[in-house]
Amino acid sequence: MEYILRKYDDYVTKICSPFSNFLIQVICFIVYKIMVDVIYVMYLGKTSGYGIEISVINILSGYLAVLLFSYFIVKFCENLAASSLIMIVINMIYFVPITTFCGFGLGSSSFLFFSILFWVFLSVFQTFIPCVSLQRGDSSVINKLFYALYIMMFALTIFISYKYTGFRIITSLLDVYETRAEAAAYDIPVWMSYVQHFSTIIIPMLILIALGKKKYLFVIAGCFLLLLNFSFAGHKSVLFMGILLILGHIFWREEMICMIMPGGIFLGLIGLLEYIFANHAYVISYFFRRQGYDLARLSNEYYKYFMHNPTEIFRGTFLGKIGFESPYKLPIAKVIGNNYESQIINCNNGLLADVWSHLGGVGIVIMPLILIVCFRLFDLVTDKINSRCFIGLAIYYAVMFCNTTWSTVLLTHGFLIMCVLFFLFPREREGKCEKK
Repeated sequence: MEYILRKYDDYVTKICSPFSNFLIQVICFIVYKIMVDVIYVMYLGKTSGYGIEISVINILSGYLAVLLFSYFIVKFCENLAASSLIMIVINMIYFVPITTFCGFGLGSSSFLFFSILFWVFLSVFQTFIPCVSLQRGDSSVINKLFYALYIMMFALTIFISYKYTGFRIITSLLDVYETRAEAAAYDIPVWMSYVQHFSTIIIPMLILIALGKKKYLFVIAGCFLLLLNFSFAGHKSVLFMGILLILGHIFWREEMICMIMPGGIFLGLIGLLEYIFANHAYVISYFFRRQGYDLARLSNEYYKYFMHNPTEIFRGTFLGKIGFESPYKLPIAKVIGNNYESQIINCNNGLLADVWSHLGGVGIVIMPLILIVCFRLFDLVTDKINSRCFIGLAIYYAVMFCNTTWSTVLLTHGFLIMCVLFFLFPREREGKCEKK
């Protein structure tokens, strides 16, 4: 096994080495932008909700922005911190599609201008605001916490599965909707529902910790808990989260960070070939439309709506808990949905949507600072940890920050819980976040 892993490491190093060059990374970022443009013009621009309205000034501005920000992409690829991985993914699935949507689609020049300005502040803050290191406590105490948490999650998962499903095991990914409907009717206590919800993050992370400690019996037990957790309500994300983290731990190598952009280009080529020769667009729809163009379109809808309506200033989220009253009777996502398409659509969006809905123009500066604080917390807790332990979570939370408001990511999607759990991870390398 060690021989196979050594050969794999040598192969990865050989493949990745040419792409670590500054010029190659710049070229890859520009080629990725071209790929996103081609996909929009050939497919997305012809579908419902989109359209092709070519703006030469927006196209030129978009390419100039991509060329300038390629410098930051190279800087991110030189850094092994978790926030660098998040920033690379955000550039790929959020900012580049915005330039395409404004150049070839329905986005306005003013929306593109403010998007680029936000992009500037976020990239500059990410590059120049330093990380910090935090001394961990006694490793023996941390080990005891790991075992205590593992036993607690094992007991709770077994209890919930027995009480509500009779130890049901689901092995099919196709017929899960009946299971979801059944789970929605369970009379489960609030505290237990929170445990079940957050176990989506906790159980996969406990499996990773066990892998790092080479406690393979705990790994097997964790995979069993993962299957029980999936079988509770049939949510595929529960299973896929565990698979993503485990595969990342096994196959990811730190040199691969320079292959993320070429990987996006390759995925785009696969999507185009599928569309041209197979006459369907599953790859494009999932990886480029849902996690790309839809984000750009919704950010534009938030921008247009809040240019003429009052800013909510978080009164519908955490400020509402302490007495502040929102000017809107519905959650912002439904306000945008009702204004945009129908009475049932729920238009969640993050980043620029947070700027327009909660802060207004000043949010162009404030929101990047808020995000960088969140990213630096991620860097703090993953300092001295090999990136294979957090590559899956970095991708997941990059997508989450693009798709929903930052406070929801911290609480509902378990970002803060993840950060706490990372203190239990064994440290594998020298720190990248030395205190300055």
